Order: sequence, then structure tokens, then C-alpha cells
Amino acid sequence: MAVVPTAQKAREVIEAIHRYGLKAPRTIIFGKNRLTELGDLAFLLAAGRKALLLLGGASARHYGLDRRIVGLLSRHGITTEVLDGIHGEPTVARVDELAARARELQPGLIVSAGGGSVMDSGKAVATLAVNDGSVEEYLEGEDEGRTMAAAPLPHITIPTVAGTGAEMTHNAVIGSPEKKFKRSMRADSMIPTIAVIDSMLTLSVPHDVTASGGMDALTQLIESCISNRRRPETTALAQEGLRLAREAISVSVEAPGNEAARDKMALVSMLGGVCLANAGLAMAHGIAAALGALYGVPHGLACGILLPYTLRYNASACSHELAHALSAFLNQGGMAPRIVEEGIAAIEKLADAIGIPADLKEMGLQEEDVQEVARHSMGTSMSGNPIPMTPEQVAEFLRPLV
Repeated sequence: MAVVPTAQKAREVIEAIHRYGLKAPRTIIFGKNRLTELGDLAFLLAAGRKALLLLGGASARHYGLDRRIVGLLSRHGITTEVLDGIHGEPTVARVDELAARARELQPGLIVSAGGGSVMDSGKAVATLAVNDGSVEEYLEGEDEGRTMAAAPLPHITIPTVAGTGAEMTHNAVIGSPEKKFKRSMRADSMIPTIAVIDSMLTLSVPHDVTASGGMDALTQLIESCISNRRRPETTALAQEGLRLAREAISVSVEAPGNEAARDKMALVSMLGGVCLANAGLAMAHGIAAALGALYGVPHGLACGILLPYTLRYNASACSHELAHALSAFLNQGGMAPRIVEEGIAAIEKLADAIGIPADLKEMGLQEEDVQEVARHSMGTSMSGNPIPMTPEQVAEFLRPLV
């Protein structure tokens, strides 16, 4: 069987995303060194006004990404204000601070370049720049939250980490360490206008971030196949990503300068994001959100630990769907009799090889912690789980892991 180049595969899946009418950016630019097209893409969106660039931590400046983006925009007459140092998962306080600055500057365009935290911040800021109030007022929860009066500003996302697929999604995950929650600000209008996915920007990502990002993307692809909101179109796309994921994650971690692996991993991440946005997720993401909100556990790391356990737990309720997903992950043409067991074992082997812990025991969680995690796990992701869950069931599931 001929191997399809990643760039060609990307064109095919982008065409499919738009043909299926899935929620996704209206323009998706994918490929090595495609960042050079940023100025042309931004010119019409900015409409003669300045751009606000949101950037991650010190590495963005260290590698000159800020200067590069500012330069590309300035060639098209776009003045850029840079807000950097956005690291860690977005919080209510930090997003409100960024939004206040955006309201002062009144930009015509938001550009967010970084990992999922930066791009989620960008989605929230693009919305709050033209809507009053704190981001907390718009978050999903027991009530529906405040309605947005105005459509968000145009927004260009530029991922520098492969994992969350946040460049493709219509929500921003916001936490509050003080109130111990992590919830989404969500609306179809928050989908970024343009996603520029240039895998060369991921070459400098550290080992641990590459590993946890890879496991996050893998979890999103598999969970979108077994979610009770799954749909045939997203399952087909997820399986395309799963066929690439095993090798792409492994090689990206072991040989970080391997451009071919980074390119595949960028596509895996992109597909994970669009599948998340259109088919939902399941139990691993629900619990990972709680672990992040309560104890600061990195999201991808938590997903990597939880994924094999949650798949075994859910297997009886989605055996057919899970078997097809794991067959794609293993790159097997047929359906072997023990495909589920073999697939989960392969995930465990991959996680171990890239440094993901086998369980949560190092956290030292006590019974009261387990119960609190269980209570905080019952969000949107958990509602898609193949087996309907209660906090008591989640706590029972977690006890052997801690």
C-alpha cells in the first residue's frame, strides 16, 4: 500500500471537514513553513486596525516567534501589540486581565500563538474584547451563563504544541484555583477564523510537553469514537488520526528533531480537536479536568494515565466502536479477536516508553480527595461517556488508581 504524504493527507481531511459541514475554522492552513502566509491572511481581517498577539512563556521570545509574527504582520501595514507570558491553564483572573487590555486597545484582530492555554485565552479574549463582564459570567455550569451580545473579533490561532487541537475548537477551558473549578466558555461563534498549523513551530517543544500533548491528542481521538455523541463523519476522521498517532507520538518524543514525525503529530492534534468539537469526549477527559482544577495536574499527563483504565471500564458498552478505533491505532486491516486487549496494551506500552506514570499513586490522594475529584468530574466530557456515571461510580473507579 502506498504511503500518502502528510501534506496530501492533510488536504484530504481538511476537504472532508468542510464537506461534512463540521464545526471548524473556515480557513485551515496546514504544512511546513506555512506561517509565512500569516500577513496575507491577516490583512483583510484586521481591516486597518491593530492586531493583539497573545503568546506563551519565555520560549516564544527565546526562539524569536514574537519578532517573526510581528514582522509578518508589519509587512502588511498591521501594527501589533504583544501580550506574552501566558503559561499554565487559563484562569478567570488572567483572562479578565487580558480582556481588559483588549478593550483598551480595541484591536481588529486577535492572534494567539502557543499551546492550548494560549489559544483558549485567545478565544476568550476575542469574545470579551467586544462583550462586557467577567469571563466567569459566560462559563457553562448549573445555569446557562451569560449570552454574548456581540460576535467575537476575528481570531487566528497558531499552535506551537501538538496536543489539545484548541486551534480547531469552539470553547475555551477556564479554571479558578480559588473556587476549584474548570469549566468551558463555549459558542459556535468562538471557533477561530483561521488556523495556521505549521509543524516546524513544534520542533523546540520539550520532551515532557511533547509526550503529554501526544497522549491528550490520542485520548481525544479514541474518546470521540466511543462518546455517546459520536457521529460517522468524526469517527472516520478520528480513525485517520489514529493510524498516524502511535508512530508519530513515539518518534516525536524520542527524536524531537524528526520533521516528518512532527508533521504527522500536528495532523493528529488537528484531527483530535475537530473530533472533540463535533463528537464530544468521555471519562478520561472528565476526570483529567478535575485533577487539573483541584491539584494542577497537567491535562495531557492526566489523560495519558487515565486512558487505558477508562477504556477497559467502558469496553463492555462500546465494544464495536472501541475495537474499530484500536484497530486503526494498531494499523491492522482486519478485526483480530483480541483487538481491544491488544490495543489497550499497546497504549500502555507507548505511555510507559514516553514517561507517562502508570497510575495516580504518586499524588498521594486520600479518600476525601478521591471523592472531591469525583464530584468535580461531572462536566460536559463525562456526560459523553458510554456508561452513564455518578460521582459515586467515579470514586469507585478511581480508588484502585490512587
